[in-house]
Parts: sequence; C-alpha cells; structure tokens
Amino acid sequence: MSLLHLFHWYDHTALAAVMRKSTWAFAVVEMIHLIGLALLGGAVLIVNLRLFGVILRERPADRIARDLLPLLVASMAVLTVTGILMVSEETMKCYHSTAFRLKLLLFVPALLLSLGTHRKLTRSGGPPDSGPRDETGGGPLSRALAGSWRRRTGDRISVASFKPC
Repeated sequence: MSLLHLFHWYDHTALAAVMRKSTWAFAVVEMIHLIGLALLGGAVLIVNLRLFGVILRERPADRIARDLLPLLVASMAVLTVTGILMVSEETMKCYHSTAFRLKLLLFVPALLLSLGTHRKLTRSGGPPDSGPRDETGGGPLSRALAGSWRRRTGDRISVASFKPC
C-alpha cells in the first residue's frame, strides 16, 4: 500500500467526515493541539535553561528532567493524536504539502532526540550545582542545536560573548 492510498483511505473514513462536517471539531482539536505544543515547549525550555545554568541551579538537572518527563511524554502523545485528527480534515491537501512531508520526516528524529536527552539526564544523577558544563549529554547537545557559543564566566552566562550563526 502506497502513502497515497493510505491518505485516500484516511480521507474517506468516518472520522474525516465528522471533522469536515462539524463546525467546532477542528477548532477544539486545534486548541488542544496548541495547548500540547505549549506544554511540550515549556518542558523542553525548562530543562534547557537548567542545563544552561540560568534557572533552578539549586536543583539537579537530572531531577528536573525526571520530574518533567511525564509532561513531555503526555504532550507528545496529545500532539500526535490531535495532529492525526487535524490531518483528517484536509487529508489530500496535507499529502501534497511539501512542508507537511518535511514535518513528518523531522517529527520522529525530534521525538527520539527529546526523549533520548531526557532519558540520559534522568540516568546521569548530576550534582545540583552542575551548570552548563555538566556532561550529561543534554547540555552540550542543547547548546549546539541552539547555536549558542556562549562562554561561561563564573556563575553567569556572558551575553556579550554570544555569537549568532
């Protein structure tokens, strides 16, 4: 079965018909999707800011990552389910969209990267005062992906040393 056949099939399901015919279904699903996106972004932001040593320095990074892991997993589940529901309204439009295909291609690596970083952090047991230089695996990776070449000076991050891409 080709991807086109799968999208044609999904376009003709009862779920797709309900999503297209309902006045409020898409709006409600999109609202839930955006809340899931905000929760995901918040969880990732908190962990990364801790790895940079900007916030919550008194708490170990692995503890923060462990505490936020259920939120990260739940938000990814919400995004997946609501995303599938939103696609059902415009299935063939999504199939022909290059941006949508790119989004699907990048979704799995992003999911694995996020969960992998959290998993490594929750197993590392880093000290509570470890800031951006802790070698848990998440800190260096987060800095590289963010394009941050900041230099740590004492207990603060020097904004003056920030060099954009």
